[in-house]
Amino acid sequence: MAPNALIRPMGLTEALCAEWYEAIPFGLQVVGAVALDRPLSLERLQESVERVKARHPLLSSGIERINGDWWFTESESTSADVRLAPSGSSWRDRFAAAQSTLVDLRSSPWFVELVSEPTDATESSVVLVVGCHAIFDGIALAQVLRELIDDSADTSRESPLPAMEDFLPARAIDLAPPTMTVTDQWQVEQQSPATDRSFGFLDRFLDATTVDALHKRTKEEHTTIASALAVACCRARHTLTNHGEVVGFNIPFDARRHTNPPLPNNTVGAYFGRAHVYGNGTTSDNDPWSEARRLDVALRAEIEHASRPARWDSRDVAAQVAELCRDNRESFDLDVLLTDLGTVELGPDARGLWFTTVQTTGLEAFVVSVATCNGVLALGVGWPQPLVSDATALAFTDALVQEVQWLATPN
Repeated sequence: MAPNALIRPMGLTEALCAEWYEAIPFGLQVVGAVALDRPLSLERLQESVERVKARHPLLSSGIERINGDWWFTESESTSADVRLAPSGSSWRDRFAAAQSTLVDLRSSPWFVELVSEPTDATESSVVLVVGCHAIFDGIALAQVLRELIDDSADTSRESPLPAMEDFLPARAIDLAPPTMTVTDQWQVEQQSPATDRSFGFLDRFLDATTVDALHKRTKEEHTTIASALAVACCRARHTLTNHGEVVGFNIPFDARRHTNPPLPNNTVGAYFGRAHVYGNGTTSDNDPWSEARRLDVALRAEIEHASRPARWDSRDVAAQVAELCRDNRESFDLDVLLTDLGTVELGPDARGLWFTTVQTTGLEAFVVSVATCNGVLALGVGWPQPLVSDATALAFTDALVQEVQWLATPN
């Protein structure tokens, strides 16, 4: 048994992630990859994984349903699960395989895989980290990857922490009004039972020159990269469809800064909030920077309203997940889940960081993930198959890259 395990009942966010994972295959599995411009041995990686596991109590824990409620418990495994990809592997193939490789929630709800000398990259190695969303969000994933590839990382043991909701302020919730209408919603291309869905993912690079130009442009326009990305998503969507004017966004944010007391920056766990904001398609096309500023204000207002959830129990969680994972989905509730980690410092050898949450429920048509690593922007786009076709996803991804490049172009 793991002596350093976190043992407690889950909070609402964690319980939703665990219920989701059990309700639909690979639902809310989180996958990340960092490309390294240096060789890395399996033995060295195993040592790093054990060090990181010993440092963070959550990583020594299992996940179990006890009397109907979800708990973090002692893991049934005494060592972390570290794997070596077959020789001659493509890291993109291994990333795709990781999206549909079930973890054992009770024993080892996360694992690490090393791809040495990948056939589809000039980098010497790629490290994959995979786990249930109750353990990882994008921020936690980046922290774990940072510690795995940095031998000089802090080795002091972190204290076990309660659920995020216990730290959030108790106040009235005042969320943005749900402005989506039937005509605004993106229609499912091919219906499929939830259990038969899978997840596709495409990665893209935006070079440092483009990223620098985008930063300069957003500063000149008094807005943010995240809002510019949202506008780019609106414009890319309009190149593919002519439905409605409203574009719905689900935007995770770092909730650690909004707790009392604030949680440490190196905390590992599901410490994210969700903001819902709605873009305007016509304004994004005609006056993109005005729309970016409006979205930025709306997003900041939503984040400021992060609060402790109302009373809930396991039946509420099960009912919510069942509704979101329904088989007879004809349209998406929202267009894009957009996660921007900003600049992620992973050391001079890191050449790119890609990550995604496997969203096969059909809640959003696309999952867009962004991280800037050593000046280069790593862009990932995921989609639920076959609700969105691969051809549509490729067209959206290419259009999104073009729109971001266009926004970075000086007047």
